[in-house]
Amino acid sequence: MNKLSEKLNGILKMNLAKNYTSVSYAMMRNGQLMAAGAIGNSGGKDKKTSTINDTYNVASVSKIFCTLAVMKLVEQGKVNLDEPIVTYLPRFHMLDERYKLITLRHCLSHTSGLPGTQWKGFSVTDTTDSSYYDDVYDYMSYNHLKANPGEYAVYCNDGFTMAELVTAEVSGMRFSAFCEQFIMSPLGAATTKFSEQLTGENTLVTEGSKPTELLLIQGAAGITTSMPDLCKLGNMFLHPGELFLKSTFEEMAKPHGVSFLTEDDRSTSFGLGWDNVSMKDPEYDLGEGVLQKGGNSFQFNTQFVGIPKFDAVLAISATHDCKCDVSETILRLFATALLEEGINIYKKQIVIPQEMVDRYAGAYLLPSAIYHIHLYGTTCNITHDTTRGDSEGVYKNLKFNGSVFEAVDGQTFYFSESNGAIYLITNLKGKRIPLAQKAGDYPAISAAWENRLGKQYICIDASPYDLVIRDIATGLKIAQLNNHPGILIASLSARDDSEIYGVFEGSFLPASDEIGKGFINTPANGSRDLLSPCFEVKDGIEYCHAASYLYRDVSTLPEYCGQGFHQGKTNLVYRLKEELKNLPEIPNGRRLFVMNKDMSVIYDSLYKESYKPVKEGYISFV
Repeated sequence: MNKLSEKLNGILKMNLAKNYTSVSYAMMRNGQLMAAGAIGNSGGKDKKTSTINDTYNVASVSKIFCTLAVMKLVEQGKVNLDEPIVTYLPRFHMLDERYKLITLRHCLSHTSGLPGTQWKGFSVTDTTDSSYYDDVYDYMSYNHLKANPGEYAVYCNDGFTMAELVTAEVSGMRFSAFCEQFIMSPLGAATTKFSEQLTGENTLVTEGSKPTELLLIQGAAGITTSMPDLCKLGNMFLHPGELFLKSTFEEMAKPHGVSFLTEDDRSTSFGLGWDNVSMKDPEYDLGEGVLQKGGNSFQFNTQFVGIPKFDAVLAISATHDCKCDVSETILRLFATALLEEGINIYKKQIVIPQEMVDRYAGAYLLPSAIYHIHLYGTTCNITHDTTRGDSEGVYKNLKFNGSVFEAVDGQTFYFSESNGAIYLITNLKGKRIPLAQKAGDYPAISAAWENRLGKQYICIDASPYDLVIRDIATGLKIAQLNNHPGILIASLSARDDSEIYGVFEGSFLPASDEIGKGFINTPANGSRDLLSPCFEVKDGIEYCHAASYLYRDVSTLPEYCGQGFHQGKTNLVYRLKEELKNLPEIPNGRRLFVMNKDMSVIYDSLYKESYKPVKEGYISFV
């Protein structure tokens, strides 16, 4: 992976939802791959780490392949774009006699008037059913047209299904085999296949735990491919070679859409196969003749763009659970990449001066969290990072207007300095609110604190009725703040479903070898609930007072051997040495916690929840 790809991967990750599966992108310039990346995992049961060779169902991007297949037949003199398709498909008939007027050009430009989409067989888990074409003919025989062929353009999968049938009928080959012979194989696009061709050689991503998505609707949506391979296809349009005639690409790139509404500039931008043959974007100067095609299946969202001005091809595909705008994302990544070459394509926003990046980017501290401000191009992203390695965007794609960073909803962000400290400020509905304080540099910690790094401390004075302790404070762990070794973080244990703080991580500075002190001083809510852990050793056991609770070093806990409840001021807590299959009897007015190895509660008798046996963790008698 080159440095540009590493940088773009970092930017991409900031904009993904918490529990995303996978996203991949590639960018080609001047015929060479300039950057490519994949983030996440393959989903399904294996959940292998994503690679740029993983494949995604690019859905309607398949229409470009279908159009090329038809155009190859045109080049071979076997079909004519303006000949009615009934000439090639004698089985084709509809309840509406106008179907006899539909041509291949109508099919490839969304002007056929056909109903829309045959959903039967669109998305399946097995492609061995060989009756799909029979189903298509049957579906058509019970339908009418929505308009005269050529009257107006409206997005239509059925047109490409009929073009697929024409290709198979005229060529005498399976549609997938025809595309393989005349498109994928000559391009060297080894990962590009239709669902029925998949062999398992390349990993097909699956969104989360859903079943594998396979698509029988080949001409309209059946391609699965990697992003670098998709760029190879796009590069062919920018650099016509021997595979297709230059006139083929020119014909596909002409506007073929039609509309009866004079203010409609969307329908008229359809090409042959392309969604848009003259794409414009208000944020970026991309030049003329930009080709664009999107694809959306039940699991994936894809964007495919060719930009003649910069001799560039862009491709991105993401599972829906990424919750990212793939169209905006790939253009933002491309604009960032061009800045590395000194090329600025931004129209509205101002590129952030390097001196601002150097001064204001970095870690910012809240009472319970660590934010990180990332500045690049014209954009500021603010992520919530944890000492556990998690990172999630909290304020995304804030645009720099020369003085402040603007969110889509009008909220703005900027920086202020006072008494040698830097603060993040937001203006929300007319109120200027201090949010966080930039982490500074402090002296190295002592050996006593070094010895506490990574150690776990578990709460031993929970009460039978305290609700807070279950969610966020059953344990704590001491860590250092990345790139700021003088700042320590008390990371409290938390359940995944905690709706208050989630992960509560408070920053502090050593005041002595035994005492830490919360130090941030952001006004408003910016420095409430600071943590000041105090450590002491009694009878050879180290304890910590923090967040109003008492914690004990877990390495000193005895093993659980069936002990029961007791009387005393503190809880008896034990390490589980083997699988805990059954819970002890719980007297009235008492409480039992079972925690996992991270000291997060997985069973709390106060909540009357069911218990699932755990092999590793802790049991606490409250």
